[in-house]
Amino acid sequence: MKKIAIAVCAFALSCGLLAGCSSSEPAEETTEPTTTESTEATTDEADDAADAGTVEVTETGVAMQQMAPADAEANLDNEEYVFVDLRKVADYDAGHIPGAISADQDAAVNGDYAAGVETMSAAMKDATGSENGGDKKIVLVCYSGKKYAQAGTDVLNALGANMDNVFTLEGGMKAWTGATEA
Repeated sequence: MKKIAIAVCAFALSCGLLAGCSSSEPAEETTEPTTTESTEATTDEADDAADAGTVEVTETGVAMQQMAPADAEANLDNEEYVFVDLRKVADYDAGHIPGAISADQDAAVNGDYAAGVETMSAAMKDATGSENGGDKKIVLVCYSGKKYAQAGTDVLNALGANMDNVFTLEGGMKAWTGATEA
């Protein structure tokens, strides 16, 4: 129990330190995303903690890979990709990337990490059949590509997602110029 409390406190601290924040037919051509590392990865101790059911997050959180909006838009119709909107439900309802699923991470950003894990797990299971997205490439969408995206990345790491397949939409919805749906 003490480890969980420490993990939650560490996650809340990391959030406070951060600034900001599938269609039925595959596309004929796949544009592979260009990735860059935006934060440092957690240590092996955090991986061990995840295996034990808790996650200890460093001050910078789990490393995030960025995907340019043009790359994301090129893969909207690709069945290998799932777009996950991490913004508050009201903002998702007001307008989101076509086909994106909602996995509101506001609770995780505000310190309730367990609620963030529960929300993400349920959304991923509904969309992919797996709590961690299985072999899908996951594109996380938040407000600006920072705070909510980091929370979503940390949560997916805790769920055992293949982090090589997890991307953050660079610039978030602020940078998205493609179509939206309500």
